[in-house]
Amino acid sequence: MKNALINATTKKFEIIEKNILPIEWGLYWHNKFETWKYDVYDEKNVFCFGIGGLPIIGGHRLIFSFRSPLWDGFYFSSMGGAGYQFKNTGLNNVGIIGRCEKPSFLVIENEGQLKIDFIEVKEDLKTVYEVSEYALDLYKDKNMRSVVVGEAAKRTNMGGLFSQTVRNSKFVEGSEDWAARGGGGSVLYRAHNIIGIIFFGDGKEDKEKKEKAKEIIENYYKKPMSKVVLEHTKKYRYNDETKTGGTFGNNWLLYKEKVPIFNWRMPYISKEDRKKILEKILKYYLEPFNKESIETKKWTNCGEPCPVLCKKYRNRNKVDYEPYAANGTLLGIFDLYETDKVTKTVDELGFDAIEVGNLIAWVFELLDVGLLKEEELKIKKPIFDYKKIIESCEEDIKEISKHNAEQAVKFLHNLVREENEIYKILSFGKRKASRILNEKYKDRVNKVGKKFNDFAAYIPFGNWGEIAPNLYWTPGFFIPMVIQGRYLTYYKPEFNEPEKLAELIVDSIKLELPIENLGICRFHRRWLKPILNELTKELLGIENIVEDSLKLYRDICEYNKKLGYPVKIESERIRDLIIGLAKEYNNEEWSKKFEDDKNNVNEYVKRVLEKYSELLGIDWRIN
Repeated sequence: MKNALINATTKKFEIIEKNILPIEWGLYWHNKFETWKYDVYDEKNVFCFGIGGLPIIGGHRLIFSFRSPLWDGFYFSSMGGAGYQFKNTGLNNVGIIGRCEKPSFLVIENEGQLKIDFIEVKEDLKTVYEVSEYALDLYKDKNMRSVVVGEAAKRTNMGGLFSQTVRNSKFVEGSEDWAARGGGGSVLYRAHNIIGIIFFGDGKEDKEKKEKAKEIIENYYKKPMSKVVLEHTKKYRYNDETKTGGTFGNNWLLYKEKVPIFNWRMPYISKEDRKKILEKILKYYLEPFNKESIETKKWTNCGEPCPVLCKKYRNRNKVDYEPYAANGTLLGIFDLYETDKVTKTVDELGFDAIEVGNLIAWVFELLDVGLLKEEELKIKKPIFDYKKIIESCEEDIKEISKHNAEQAVKFLHNLVREENEIYKILSFGKRKASRILNEKYKDRVNKVGKKFNDFAAYIPFGNWGEIAPNLYWTPGFFIPMVIQGRYLTYYKPEFNEPEKLAELIVDSIKLELPIENLGICRFHRRWLKPILNELTKELLGIENIVEDSLKLYRDICEYNKKLGYPVKIESERIRDLIIGLAKEYNNEEWSKKFEDDKNNVNEYVKRVLEKYSELLGIDWRIN
């Protein structure tokens, strides 16, 4: 494998011949540069990315790794399709250290010869679409792709990495993709002064390897590969049973009354009332989505040749479950067209949609209970009474949704402008902001009887680290593990005994981490699981990908322990979400324990982490 370490200060690069997968590549440099010693926005916070190298359908994600300004530890995130163009550069992995003097593009090209250059960007580009268009104009005649950041990366810890497929010198509508979790865009810009990465080349795919992969798949399944793929991915393309497709189409139907609403207030709302709210979601979210996207077949993919066509779009909006839940139902917005406005603003500004949606929902509730004031945020209080949604007619729901959406959009623009001191505090994230606000407004805390962090949904790590949970009401996303916010957990809607949950989490890590490290789309995990070891052994020479991945997980643990350790859940909201699930699934023993003392949640989490540590061979326990 050919890899490059690029110095943005000197503009020089070094080629390193080393067989190494992307997440391991990133961790290698973070250990070598001892990045735990420095500020997260120091130029030594090496920003790494690469591809996995398996020539299979769904195998062309681009994986990014960095020390996260949110989680505070080593983190990784990936985006679909971008690896398909990146492989043409002839590189497998790239690491960036140093810092450009002025905001710049990093350009990696290989048309017969590898060239790496930096282009200073003099224009004041505001949205990720403007940055992407600028990059496209520079190399319109190339089979190029870019990864860019927006305003969120410049002034908050929540900046994501955006990319869109280019075909015939034009962007493909609906093909937008993100590697947003953890604030990688903020690291790229604030540590290295890089606004985007452009790459292209004339490299050719290894046809022999591709045929070998196809042979392994078809020998195992005894049917054509295309049929295997479509049979195992119907949820993401189109499900005949539900008459819809994609994560947005199916997750409302799968998780039903457990979908997140009103800043995760589900534990305080009866199941009957949540079912009534679900009816509104199905009517004002799912029905128009099915009419405008599913029935019209406005489907595309992430940019690699893949028949799943998982990306659904309508009215120039790509629609996925988590961004629309985080910036819709979580904010008390139940009109799809109003949620469009919020998610489009989130995307334009380059935010991690999950993280910032959770932040807005928290701020909305702080306004609702009086811990923050309208004049401080320069927005109006949201309408945050779930009963109004249940009781309202269609016209009223649209009005409520419009009001909340308008406040969310104003909030987002104020946040990236650092409108005042409060917004500067909020740009750090919920946990860090809570620490400051608890001190700043002690009188309000005493009056309300709760701290700012009690209303915030986040998983803590060490002294400062945090990440917002993915949009699933399940204990697996609330446990302070070595890495959270990724799918290295068990997230089916259940409530299990702590030791059982730990076993299920470790089983998920054994599948999910190899897939992440290999740059494989999670939507293909079902059909890949039984043949993943054979594929990696035959094509990449990896003897046991699962064992290698468990070692990698242990190594990430050792790195993160240099920055902190797991801590007890600090947020009352997260505690109540776990307690609520015990009741939801009629677990009498744990319901009684939680009823006797809410702090028994600490015992539950402690036991999960003890078993998790034992199974993984790590020491990641709460003292």
